[in-house]
Formats: sequence, C-alpha cells, structure tokens
Amino acid sequence: MDRVREAEARSLDLVQRLVISALCFVVFGAPTFALAAYSAFSTAISQSDSIGLWVMSGVVGLLAAAAILLINRRRPYSPFVLLGLLPAAVASYWVF
Repeated sequence: MDRVREAEARSLDLVQRLVISALCFVVFGAPTFALAAYSAFSTAISQSDSIGLWVMSGVVGLLAAAAILLINRRRPYSPFVLLGLLPAAVASYWVF
C-alpha cells in the first residue's frame, strides 16, 4: 500500500514539474524569441539598440534555461543551459 502511494506521489511530482517547466518555457521563451526577432529584423531602431536587444534576448534565454533546469532538479550550470542562447545565436546572423 505504501509503495502505491509513493509511486502516485512521484508521478504527481513529475507531472507538476513538467507543467511548470512548460509554463516557464512559454512565459520566458516568448520574450526571448520576440527580442531576438525584433533585434534582427527591425528597421525602426539603430544598430546599437539592435545589439542591446540581442544581448537581452541572450540573457533572458539563459535565465529561462536555468530556471527550467532548476525546476527539474538539475544543476543550473549544466551544458543544457546553453540552449537558452539558441534564439540569440540564430538572430546574430542578421544583427551583425
């Protein structure tokens, strides 16, 4: 009986972590992609403003990746945190 309760608790914990991770990805990922895209394709801002937005997209992406890793009980200094730089890396082609 105790094993069943433990399995249910672990299953619920996993589902909760996945839902919060998905929310974190959407809430922090959307501004990351938006900042990267705006910095790359906007003609209404100067080059220095574009670079500033590009840097901000990298910082927000890194924070989002670190938050997702922490939610899933992983080390925040894992190599997976570099996935947060992906939107900024793609936008760098058009920014520079």
